[in-house]
Amino acid sequence: MRCGFGSDAKRGLRSERGAVAVEFAVILPVLLLLAFGIIDFGHAWYMKHIMSDASREGARYGTRYATNGTNRILPKDLNPSVASYVNTTYGLTSRLPCDANPLVTPGGPGATWADVTTLAGKDLIVTVTATKTWFVLGSLIPGFGSSETLTVATTMTCE
Repeated sequence: MRCGFGSDAKRGLRSERGAVAVEFAVILPVLLLLAFGIIDFGHAWYMKHIMSDASREGARYGTRYATNGTNRILPKDLNPSVASYVNTTYGLTSRLPCDANPLVTPGGPGATWADVTTLAGKDLIVTVTATKTWFVLGSLIPGFGSSETLTVATTMTCE
């Protein structure tokens, strides 16, 4: 025998064999919750980014100087409408999950103004609302809820 490497030392090493498996089993749920939390919040950030782009695109479409050949067209009279333009031409409904149910709402004085000659300088507000359904966090964290309503608004001045 050399310097304390006797049978007692070997027996001590063997008794710790399952410790790593137990520690892994204890930490695995925390690691999974962290990983799926990052995925869930990343998806919410992605949705908010798409909605922000859509609201900006809708506001830009509604406020630019559009004519029917000779006369200015009011944002409320545009064809397609601001909401239809955002949903179809920009493709908001195809970029968000099926259960998001996006809603595009033009508002502000620019959306309801009736006089073409005094439209310039009026604000058009395009609001996009959608539902984010949590993949994992809603069912694992009590009180978190299964979904959340995301809202983005863009204000632009009519030309």
